[in-house]
Amino acid sequence: MQAGKMRNTDAVSGNAAQGAENSIEGDLASKIRQLQADRERHAQAIADIDHVLRDVEHALAAIRGEPVPQRPAPASMSSRRRYQKLPTTGEESVLAFVRQNRNPTTAQINAHWRNEGRPGVANPTLARLLKRGWLRREDDPRVRGSRYRVTESAAKHKS
Repeated sequence: MQAGKMRNTDAVSGNAAQGAENSIEGDLASKIRQLQADRERHAQAIADIDHVLRDVEHALAAIRGEPVPQRPAPASMSSRRRYQKLPTTGEESVLAFVRQNRNPTTAQINAHWRNEGRPGVANPTLARLLKRGWLRREDDPRVRGSRYRVTESAAKHKS
């Protein structure tokens, strides 16, 4: 063969392709490592913000003369969800609260739910109790949301 007129053999073109793949894999691995480092920095920043907000909440409670809220520190984003064992089920808690308060609003039930240390809101539990016929929803134009009453069928299931 003459100089400058070399053909690409399978070995030569394969090596070039393999080199390009290694380069792409290296770039991808580098990008993944960078994203993981960014995520850690963001998670730490969120934890720092949560700490500051807890301090502000405590200061405001002290100024108002209210007891300082005793909430656990939020779990980190990478931790697994931990289930807590409470003395009553969510359904029992909602039914007891509605019985005690006669005609509470959705917001009042959700506030009670959070005060018990339960995560999220009581809305899915309210929906289950409505579907079973243990609660009755009543529209009230004076409040946002609805009001709830315990039905007679729920009295049979009283705990």
